[in-house]
Amino acid sequence: MTKVEVAQAQEKFSELIALVEEGQERIVIESEGQVIAAVISYADLKRLEALEDARDVADFQRGITESNHESYSVEEVITDYNELHGTDFTAENILND
Repeated sequence: MTKVEVAQAQEKFSELIALVEEGQERIVIESEGQVIAAVISYADLKRLEALEDARDVADFQRGITESNHESYSVEEVITDYNELHGTDFTAENILND
């Protein structure tokens, strides 16, 4: 992992992107000693999203267990997920993604 100050990141952005792309390097951007952002590869982002999805599934399964095995429609699950995460998924765009 490479740490750079925000000014350096601005000056050398294309070089930093190349580092991320070529070597799967992760760049941490700091401002006044505080971490403010990170630049990661698209593959890293997809892995992070998969972990978040897995956590959401585990939470959902735990919720099902705790709710005395009540059944929910797909639409109810999607609605609850959207409310929880501020998203606007539909069954159609999930299936077609």
